[in-house]
Amino acid sequence: MFKKNKTKIDIGDKFVKADDPTTVWIVAGSGSPVASMPHFQVVREDYASRVRTLSQQVLLDTDFYRRVS
Repeated sequence: MFKKNKTKIDIGDKFVKADDPTTVWIVAGSGSPVASMPHFQVVREDYASRVRTLSQQVLLDTDFYRRVS
């Protein structure tokens, strides 16, 4: 069975904040192409007009966010 690559982020991936596991954030697109580190736009699952731009490093750091299936 294949395991999901934990270091790759794709559109549609879901994350929760480490300190708020009830709010789900969905990766909606890539962020600024100007930054040297990849960034992603995430939208709140239950409130689509709430958008954040987060770095790949922050999304993959389990102290801040955790991937959910």
